[in-house]
Amino acid sequence: MVNLYLLASLEAFYKGRSFHMHDRLFDNCISEILDLPNITPNGLILPKQQTYLAYNQIHAAIVEIINSLNLEAHIKSVHAPVNIRLVNGMPDPTVDTRPRASVKMHSDMWAGEPANAIMVFLPIYGEHGKIGIKWIEPLTFPVSLMRPLDDFDEGLSLIENGIEYDAGFNPGDLLLVDPFLLHATQKNACGMRLSLEFRFIASENLISDKHAPGTRHQNYLSYPEWSDIGQRRILVSEEPLSPFLGEYGPTKNDYAAEFKIVDVDESL
Repeated sequence: MVNLYLLASLEAFYKGRSFHMHDRLFDNCISEILDLPNITPNGLILPKQQTYLAYNQIHAAIVEIINSLNLEAHIKSVHAPVNIRLVNGMPDPTVDTRPRASVKMHSDMWAGEPANAIMVFLPIYGEHGKIGIKWIEPLTFPVSLMRPLDDFDEGLSLIENGIEYDAGFNPGDLLLVDPFLLHATQKNACGMRLSLEFRFIASENLISDKHAPGTRHQNYLSYPEWSDIGQRRILVSEEPLSPFLGEYGPTKNDYAAEFKIVDVDESL
């Protein structure tokens, strides 16, 4: 499904060129993929007008995975869209020094996510030893830092004496992480990492959840609504396949782009 999404993006952007669907599409077309205009500085490959149908196929596949693991019983709501993230392992000062760069240790709460949002990671491609994720559990997490931060470095002191976890990030893994575990993308060598990521709000509330209600609730759907995307409903983008400029402007707590969820009949 991810190859279909990449293929749709390549064919929409490189008009007149011929691309072929096969297992090594990612390896053989990596330079063209990296030049796609719908990739944000933090690596999100955003659905656009020409590619959202292919995105919905990925979404439907994710729903099947969640249902097969019986996780839906623990889920109140889920973020849409699912993130399709591509990380270039080569350091880039222009990208990596931004206030909310993913290479900085951070909590998702610092980007506007609620305290009870559980992150789900599904690595698709890449080598953990080259482009992994560093995980550190702080010894304490003061309430004053359970909020959006203009710069992730404002919370850097939390990693002092924290517990570092040596968790793998290899294709085939599935990782669930709460926002109190700090994490950062590690860029150590030439190479690429492709993963699927999304967040869900747990059905069970903890006392700590009240301190960070979050700012992105408009992106969360009830599980029945979310799981219907790619079936009787689809996620739609009205934006053309054009360069992403959002993260180079003022820091915002909103998601990187706006999308609509419509019934299949309405999209015809």
